[in-house]
Amino acid sequence: MVPRPAGALRPLLLLRNPAFWYVSALAAMWPVLRLLPAERVRALREWASTDLDNLRPWPDGHPIGSLTVSAFVPQDTVWVWPVFALSVFAVVGALGARRAVAVLALVHVAATVLTEGLVWWRIEHGALPAEAAHALDTGPSYVVVAALAVAACRARPVWSRAVWLVMLAVAAPNLLGGVADGEVAAVGHLVSLLAGLAVAAAHRLGLPPVARRAASPAPPQTERVPSR
Repeated sequence: MVPRPAGALRPLLLLRNPAFWYVSALAAMWPVLRLLPAERVRALREWASTDLDNLRPWPDGHPIGSLTVSAFVPQDTVWVWPVFALSVFAVVGALGARRAVAVLALVHVAATVLTEGLVWWRIEHGALPAEAAHALDTGPSYVVVAALAVAACRARPVWSRAVWLVMLAVAAPNLLGGVADGEVAAVGHLVSLLAGLAVAAAHRLGLPPVARRAASPAPPQTERVPSR
């Protein structure tokens, strides 16, 4: 078999990278949301919203569907998210494709559950009106904030970490504003940021399950003695 040239493998490797598909999906969502009629966009966001109503167990809600689709449907500044989501490439490079997908998906779900749990608690104690149970809540920000945090700490080459750190610093004031007031999105962003930093620290220390396995050493080759 004739080996493929290195240049021919690059597009194949890109297509196998989940970061490519995530960035592409967010980029495609920009024209989709602009071209769809306003009522269709509203219906999509209401279905994808990770609010208390949609997170109810089936058949009253659709938690798996809303948690999945929500990560691809921004509410505003749609064009910014594909740029920030480029940090997912760095996460895949550091953790590997499967671990990166698992970690970022877990952060997205955990931040959503924690923030919506806070909404439920505040409704039960009269701090929020009952209408807050179906407040619109979509977007890739929990995934992207965690990815930026990991990339700022563990991206390769090392100099590229400064790029992600600057991007995180630029986004932080808008993403974290309102934490002191208990705003749902801001609290979720803080949870995602801390989770991303924890993943980066665990990877730096070589802790499972985010540490990549070291490559197995090649078996020693016995030297062949030429026959006489």
